[in-house]
Amino acid sequence: MKKVFYVSLVFLVFFGITACDNEDFLRDPAPTDEISGEFVTPQLAAIGMYSAYRDWYGGSHDVATAKAVYLGADVMGRDLQVPDFNWYIFEHRWDVVTIPNARRNNFVWDLCYKLIFHANTLMYVVESNGGGLTADQIKSYKGQALTMRALAYYDLIRSFQFTYAKNPQLPGVPLDLSIADSDHKPRGTVEQVYNQMYEDLTEAISLLSANRESKFVVNENVAKGVFARVALEKRDYNKAAQMAAEARQGYPLMNQATYVAGFNDFNNGEWMWGFPFNSSENWGYASFYSFIDHDRTAGYKDIYVNSAFYDLFSTTDYRRSLIVTTSSSLASGKRYRTRKFRDTADLTGNMVLMRSSEMYLIEVEAKAHSDLPGAKNLLLQFQLQRDPNAVLSSAATVDAFVEEVLVERRKELYGELGVDYFDMKRHQKNMTRTGNAVWNVVGYSVGQTIPATSNLWNFLIPQDEIDFNDAIGPEDQNPLD
Repeated sequence: MKKVFYVSLVFLVFFGITACDNEDFLRDPAPTDEISGEFVTPQLAAIGMYSAYRDWYGGSHDVATAKAVYLGADVMGRDLQVPDFNWYIFEHRWDVVTIPNARRNNFVWDLCYKLIFHANTLMYVVESNGGGLTADQIKSYKGQALTMRALAYYDLIRSFQFTYAKNPQLPGVPLDLSIADSDHKPRGTVEQVYNQMYEDLTEAISLLSANRESKFVVNENVAKGVFARVALEKRDYNKAAQMAAEARQGYPLMNQATYVAGFNDFNNGEWMWGFPFNSSENWGYASFYSFIDHDRTAGYKDIYVNSAFYDLFSTTDYRRSLIVTTSSSLASGKRYRTRKFRDTADLTGNMVLMRSSEMYLIEVEAKAHSDLPGAKNLLLQFQLQRDPNAVLSSAATVDAFVEEVLVERRKELYGELGVDYFDMKRHQKNMTRTGNAVWNVVGYSVGQTIPATSNLWNFLIPQDEIDFNDAIGPEDQNPLD
């Protein structure tokens, strides 16, 4: 049954004004004379924006909240797997990439454009009904909205098209930049989408500060973190290194005791951004933790760790201790599970969205292209926080070193951001599963390769978008192999 949770009761008023059906909100935005009414305050508009990201429900348990975007990508990679016919199995065996009306592509599209709509709404409300705000409040709200809009376009463009380096002139996604503009939009090019993200994030950083009322609110550090992600994807390495280094300031790496505590508290000093939940807001069986936390009292507990991924960790790396052996056979695909993510007793585990670890590793990868020795030293500095026996990389080339960094990203960030899947796509690598992935469930044999050039890497544009958007026709659909 469809369930939607709200951050506060006041959002009910705002949601009733601005929310539309899944396929209609981009084409038929709420009338601006309603949105600019005095009862729609910037505060309510901001709640609507964050709730659109935290609480969006796509109709099934595997498409609930922003975490589902990344968990779906994680199981499309090599490290996490679904050995039984259960939630996320269609992502794990890549069924979702060949159907225009699959849950996955519709969910990512709808969630991101919902977020864009609410970000545009917040900017409109601040401009039309922000008379009671201070200058700093106006800057903050606008900076938050611009960052969230850029984040939405970042997830859209890397889900529905190849990476920037492949061809920036490939068709991207529609650019919707104002609720006052109701015209249907065609697919912009990849380059146009990146230009808009750069413009939004540059302005956002100029407006924001490090101050904020809560860690769920975007601040300057988060905006720089999003910019670091975007710049790395674009291979703008100087910008990526700069933004990542600046973003992580004030968020020191956690120690071992904190790392193994369950990844459920956004008060963790390394967490740069995350969402809290209280007991009336938890997602129950649709929660992120339901699928990956096998210690949870109630949940599906269907996501396991691939044996080849487990083997990447050294015996002195304490992150290895969070991948535990079960009583199941290796061949079952269930030999290993993770205890990295453990929900709280009242099922209110928080949602991690950005950590300084990610920023360290972005900086390392980007820095390698201009200062390989410096990048090696920075990587070692990071690795010693996780493995006391880590040693300096001996990689002779930038490419060989970057391969090491990509492995480190997998070990540090699995289950958080879909890094293996998106990194393979970013670096245009073939997808080959090894280890104990289960053939009869996965749907293709272990060792079979999905080439980097395959169109299966790109989600299909939702059929509803093609049907409702006069500026996009069947000829604009992404091709299938």
